[in-house]
Amino acid sequence: MPYDSIAALPEYIKKYSEKIQRQWMHVFNTTYKNTNNEKRSMMAANSILKKRFKSNKDGHSEYFNCLIDTYLNNLIG
Repeated sequence: MPYDSIAALPEYIKKYSEKIQRQWMHVFNTTYKNTNNEKRSMMAANSILKKRFKSNKDGHSEYFNCLIDTYLNNLIG
């Protein structure tokens, strides 16, 4: 059950940026292609969320930085 578009992704993935959604979809599809195992593919794809949102050297997660960018972009209009 590979995903062919961002619109087809699970709802909980859609709250993230398009870049993260595409990365999640790529990991899922690649793992599914290699293993033909949906559960394993989901676990692999979800693991990138954990890696992406670990705190970096300044103590902020990428998710935090994403929120700040979104907020600032909304202020700019």
